[in-house]
Amino acid sequence: MTKLELLVNLGYKVDPFKKARFDTGDSLRVRRILAMAVESNAMVSIVGERGVGKSEAINAALHKLGVRRVDVARAQKEKISIADIETAIILDLSDEAPLGRGETRSRQLRRIVGAASQKEKIVVCIEEAQRLHGATLKSLKTLREIEWMGERELFTVVLIGQSDPMNRPGVSEVRLRTDLVRMQGLFAGEAVGYVKATLGKHFEEEAIEALAGRPQSTNYLELQELCIAVLNYAWADGRQMATVGDVEAVGGAPKATALPKGLAKKQPVAALSAKDALKEVQARRAGGEVELKEVSAC
Repeated sequence: MTKLELLVNLGYKVDPFKKARFDTGDSLRVRRILAMAVESNAMVSIVGERGVGKSEAINAALHKLGVRRVDVARAQKEKISIADIETAIILDLSDEAPLGRGETRSRQLRRIVGAASQKEKIVVCIEEAQRLHGATLKSLKTLREIEWMGERELFTVVLIGQSDPMNRPGVSEVRLRTDLVRMQGLFAGEAVGYVKATLGKHFEEEAIEALAGRPQSTNYLELQELCIAVLNYAWADGRQMATVGDVEAVGGAPKATALPKGLAKKQPVAALSAKDALKEVQARRAGGEVELKEVSAC
């Protein structure tokens, strides 16, 4: 059965995955870093594989910060030009139509951004930023340097992608002015908490721990897919409650590093709070277990 058909048969009226709001160590890190980035009008790249929770973490952080957000919505990201970004800023920050290009457009943009920046913090967000052209990235750096009433760098830029958008030749100067934040995905304890918060009533406790031990458990989308596959397997056997045997039949071998550091393998995996997960991230970074490249902005 498809996901929605299975959920309907299990008695759900709304997809529980859509309703779940789940803080993790990653999301707490992103929130803290973006808070500083916004105050500093910095340029930040936030990267991680598909389904790791980038957009959710960024949306929650920016909503909490109460910023004025500009989204560059063009679908063909590789064709985004600096003119497209200027147009998005003008349309989202004012009721004016973008004027012709060149000096006229530049003066309009400076006036609109300058006036808006006096009232609230501005954040320009670009999804799938790994597809941006190098020339666009270099022009974006220049755009950030517009001046209004003696102030420069009037807004924050958040680039969101599956890989580092600066990982290409010719953008070294932009890289030096950009912070890079790599999201790591769910820890085992966070995966336990996520399953319990969504479909937990249909999994035995040991089954939830077994789910958290699978390679897919670090990724929201893959963990969701695994949960649905396991429940489909149980449903085919006439049950609405999945067992550890169902997980083993569907999910393959567990990952070697599923359990948080210090837990014996037979010890139950406890759900992690966001703060505990953040401490785990920091501990692994200190021990060299997680590779993070965060370049200080110049």
